[in-house]
Amino acid sequence: MLNPNTFHKTLLALVISASISACNGSVSSDKTDVSFGDNPTETDELSSYGSPAEKADLFSSYTGVLGDNLADPSVPSYDRTVYINLSDMTVSADDVSYFSIAEYGNTAAGDGIVITADSDGYITVNAEECRDTVKYVLSGTLSRGTVDISAVKKASLGIVLNNVDIMSGNNPAITVSPKTSTAFVELKGTSYLTDGRIFGIGYSSSNGKDYYDSSVDSSVDVSDAALTQKWAKGSDDNGVMATKGTFRFSGDGILNVSSAYKHGIYAKNRIYVYGGEIGVKNSGRSGIQSKNGYDMFGGTVNIEGTGNHTNSQSRGIIVSGDESKDGAGLGGINIEGGVININTVGKAMSAKWSLKTDAETEETNDDPNPVVTISGGDINITTTGVVIDDDKDQHDVTYYDEDGILVTETESASPEGIEGKMGLVISGGNINVNSADDALNTSIKYDSYINISGGNIYLRTTEGDAVDSNGSINVSGGVIVGISILGTEHGFDCDGKLTFTGGLAIGISGSEKEFASTGADTTTQNTFVIGNGYIGEQNTVMAVMNSLGEPVFAARLPETPYSLAVITAPALAGSDTYSVYTGVNVSDGTEFNGLYTEMPQVSGGSLKGSVIVTDDAHVYNLTQSNAN
Repeated sequence: MLNPNTFHKTLLALVISASISACNGSVSSDKTDVSFGDNPTETDELSSYGSPAEKADLFSSYTGVLGDNLADPSVPSYDRTVYINLSDMTVSADDVSYFSIAEYGNTAAGDGIVITADSDGYITVNAEECRDTVKYVLSGTLSRGTVDISAVKKASLGIVLNNVDIMSGNNPAITVSPKTSTAFVELKGTSYLTDGRIFGIGYSSSNGKDYYDSSVDSSVDVSDAALTQKWAKGSDDNGVMATKGTFRFSGDGILNVSSAYKHGIYAKNRIYVYGGEIGVKNSGRSGIQSKNGYDMFGGTVNIEGTGNHTNSQSRGIIVSGDESKDGAGLGGINIEGGVININTVGKAMSAKWSLKTDAETEETNDDPNPVVTISGGDINITTTGVVIDDDKDQHDVTYYDEDGILVTETESASPEGIEGKMGLVISGGNINVNSADDALNTSIKYDSYINISGGNIYLRTTEGDAVDSNGSINVSGGVIVGISILGTEHGFDCDGKLTFTGGLAIGISGSEKEFASTGADTTTQNTFVIGNGYIGEQNTVMAVMNSLGEPVFAARLPETPYSLAVITAPALAGSDTYSVYTGVNVSDGTEFNGLYTEMPQVSGGSLKGSVIVTDDAHVYNLTQSNAN
């Protein structure tokens, strides 16, 4: 056996194959040389695109709440386990006797599995013909390289990240195929995956352009070029940790991912999170992205998106949607538990497939269903980008995208909090959004919807609407505080109907336009629209009292400017006369971001107006023109 301490990467070009009659595998590697095309060739021009990623650590100083780590109910029984130590490139079938990769084919663990490694640290684990369900336990450090795992179609395989530290080269750190595979990822200890790539340079032949290599390839005529190109290997270049299939995360360990190119974690199918602490620091595109869905039941996800690239600002959790028979009806986000903390320049969370911009066929039976559903968990979101989405701000811009392709298109930026193009359904959870653009948004004209039946929801936006639907808004429960401070934006904004049938809510608008009247025929819980002259001063408490002098609604007004408030509460019930007081004194009670969920003791203040409630209507305006 080769001594692991003296094993050198130059020996890793060996291909080891062991097979039995039931399992047989093969490995091939292709490299294609291409011309430069229209890409820039100057080193200084390339370096301006982005900076390399630095190793991320998003949990060592984290003091927030951690989500419960749940067991993944779908974890299979494994036929065997393969242990791979990346530090010395050794492999074991029992975690006791380790062999170098060069001798791996002589062990029982090698049956039907082909392992390839080269001098760049690119490790291929190929079980494309093997029917065994295998768990791969990775540990150790790979200073530059990739672990590329492939399996048979529809395979279930396990990947245990046990104190792994990988710095990738021009490929993902970990990649899994085929597209029908499901990788069950268990987190143990603390692991790091760091991107070796940067924004603005393509790394895959599928993108049409290639990455730039300052070394000279003798097979390419470089007489007129300062740089050469080579295709990067790998089945998927979209993420630092990427799969053509599905990822399912569990465990009680920590995974820190750092990306400077595209996405931190990417799945061409779906991503599930049951446990673990997953941190992604990204100056490229998205922290976490999939095509067909993101589902979270437990665990903790922290995402920092710092990239401010033109039309490609760093985003948080994105589901792009797949218009095909495989993606029909999918493309949504489902949060049932766990903790999510996102701080990004661009969108924080989006099920983004749009009929208007993404549809490629006229048929609708292959369309995704871009809906965000939240029934539990803790979600904390901040977006910081500059909004560019109206006629006066928009203009054509020419820039190099993440793959170094020259693009000319309309400049835009919409750093929204939570977006479901078709729908947003909230029935539980604790949601805190501070966004530059709309805090909650659906955007398909007239057909989209926001349905809120539960949860504790705080929304604050500096340049958008707190709750914005291009279709309808339906509130039947929950506690909602929505604050929009810009002069033309709203607490609740919809192109269809705004309907209240339950819930405790206040929407603060910078605009004097109100939308509560659009749902006058469908609203069944009394709702008041209170104009600027009656709502009170900033950072004071306003209260609504019934005819017995009892408070039925109370809220501390924000420190930022506003023009109008829409309020609703179950206690605003029956035929009565309600009086609006401003500048009141309060004691006791229970407060949620200024909105009292249990009424305080109220005294003092100034009577600003009254509302006579009957059984004939449920939407009432208290403004300068119609005050009683």
